[in-house]
Amino acid sequence: MGGLQNIIDHINEESRQQIKGILSEAEARIEAMKEESRKRTDDECSRIAEKAESERQLILERGQASADLRKKQLLLSARQELITETIQDCLRKLRELPDDQYFEMLERLFVKHLPSEDAELRFNARDLGRMPESFRSFIASESEKAGVRTVISDRTEDMDGGFVMDFGETEEDLSFGSMAEQYETDIRDLVSRVLFS
Repeated sequence: MGGLQNIIDHINEESRQQIKGILSEAEARIEAMKEESRKRTDDECSRIAEKAESERQLILERGQASADLRKKQLLLSARQELITETIQDCLRKLRELPDDQYFEMLERLFVKHLPSEDAELRFNARDLGRMPESFRSFIASESEKAGVRTVISDRTEDMDGGFVMDFGETEEDLSFGSMAEQYETDIRDLVSRVLFS
């Protein structure tokens, strides 16, 4: 019986050794799998973190670009508003000049646009009512020098100042509002340079 027991013990020992080897190999494999899993998890976390940082940076850049654009739009709008107010203020000051200065300015405007054919000048009711005789004489004198006849009409125009020169078939609108519109780009450029340079 002693020999059989030795064989059984030997088989049991071999089995224990095999089980121990299998368990040891299984534990090593489990540890390797855990390590591989940790490595994959770390890599995935790093990739996710990099992607999140990249997206965050992109969102910040877009937000900054959007804020910069909005700032430029607001600044441009404010400048345009200031330019418009300045132009309107200039037109108001022209209309409010003392009579002698106002009509001297209209004399210069007339000479600059001296008609080459007979014409009729129309003014707004306010200017027609305060027009000095010297202005009427100036218009007649300058027209005569040019060899044309220019009449100041009793008909009035609905305008802010200046005059309309009527040649019968055509008209030249030299009212302040019309000239401001006609030369708006040039005026805005000039006012912009004065205000913002």
